[in-house]
Formats: sequence, C-alpha cells, structure tokens
Amino acid sequence: MSVESQYLAQHRLRFWWLWWALGWAMLAGTVNDSLERHPPHFTEFFYSDKLMHFTGYFLLGTWFAGLVDRRRYLMTAALLIAFSGVIEIAQGLMHWGRQAEWLDFLANTLGVSTSFAIAYAGLGMWMIWIERLLRLQK
Repeated sequence: MSVESQYLAQHRLRFWWLWWALGWAMLAGTVNDSLERHPPHFTEFFYSDKLMHFTGYFLLGTWFAGLVDRRRYLMTAALLIAFSGVIEIAQGLMHWGRQAEWLDFLANTLGVSTSFAIAYAGLGMWMIWIERLLRLQK
C-alpha cells in the first residue's frame, strides 16, 4: 500500500459527500454546455477552442483525482476520457449545429492525462489539504 493510500485510509474527507456532489454537478454542466444548441462563448478567456477543451477536462481530472484513491487513478481517468468521447459522438449525432471534432477529444484526453500525471506525482491529495487548511478535518 502506498504512503498516499495509507494516508487516505487514515484521513478520509470529512465532507466527501459535498465534494462528490460538486463533481457530479460539474459533469452535468459539462454535458449541458457540450450538447446545447448555442454553446457559450468563452473567447474572452480562451483564444483557442482546443485550449478551452484541455483546460475544462484538466479541471475535471484534477477534481476527481482529489476524490479517488491513487489506486483508482487509471480507472477514473479512463472513465473521464470515455465520457469525453461519448459527448463527441452525441454532438455528431445531434444535427443541431454541433459537430463532433476528434481534435476536441484529443485535447480533452490530454487535459485528463496531464491532471492525473500531476496527481500521481504527489498533488492528488489537494482536497485533504484544503479541508485541513480550513480546519474541517475531524
């Protein structure tokens, strides 16, 4: 068992239910923004559509890497990448002005992969650190 796994077993998140609920809300928001007829425009923040995809999925990956045990990183990353692929397929099937772009899928995959690589390098316990900083740990 890794040091991180031992730490997580001893110091679980006190507000795990809130962290998970916010994660599911972010996934629902991603589905909504990805499949709505007239997508929001974030051109004032992102100069590239691919940078926006990378950043969005990097943030999703970072969020879920903070929730799951290190032993589940690979499975969680694969599920987020599959989630991204399903959304791209759904966009291609919609015929509402949205289209599947496989370079978007690549940017999403790179975002998820980068976030889990950083988490694996040691920053995956950020939610525990936040709870400790706010003195929310038991």
